[in-house]
Amino acid sequence: MFALNRFGVASKSAKPAHRRNLPRFLTASMLVWLVAIGCRSEQVDPKTAELRQQFLVATEPAGAVTLTQLATQLGVIKPDEEATPDGEIAAAELTESVVIVGRIFAGDMEPWDTGKASFLIAELPDEGHGEGHDADNCPFCKRKAAKAPTAIVQFVDSDGQVIPIDARKLFGVDKKDVVVIRGQAAAGDLRAMVVTATDMHIRKK
Repeated sequence: MFALNRFGVASKSAKPAHRRNLPRFLTASMLVWLVAIGCRSEQVDPKTAELRQQFLVATEPAGAVTLTQLATQLGVIKPDEEATPDGEIAAAELTESVVIVGRIFAGDMEPWDTGKASFLIAELPDEGHGEGHDADNCPFCKRKAAKAPTAIVQFVDSDGQVIPIDARKLFGVDKKDVVVIRGQAAAGDLRAMVVTATDMHIRKK
């Protein structure tokens, strides 16, 4: 549609204001909608938020020991030995407060106790190999890991029962995440120790 401008020259008439603003309005509306969807997907129920605040810590606890060191302290393995003979559990009654570091891993199995705030951690891979070394596919590292001690980490409620929320949902952890756990430790079956956690720090990847 054309109209004479103030110079008497025919030109296209301007679009009504509401039509000019329509694309901008749609863009803004879509942005608000996307943000709202994103916020809803990240919402955490109050109980989960409360438990995260109780157990997760931003600062890594100092003095963390390896699983091998903890197993030695508990008597599960003897110094310079890989493990006690199968079926033998040393100092099973011993419990103490510890800080340990490990990664959520169980070899070819899943490390999760589905539906519960509990998972298995394994010794951190050796860092002595070259850059880019894949410890999970190295025959030497896999043999060593198979003989290394492990620990079952559990988070319990005020009644001493394992919290019935899957650890992946509760803490947002994934397989192979490195975690530093503080809690009470005890010797368990064979080479697996049990750690009842009081707090946990998740190392950044």
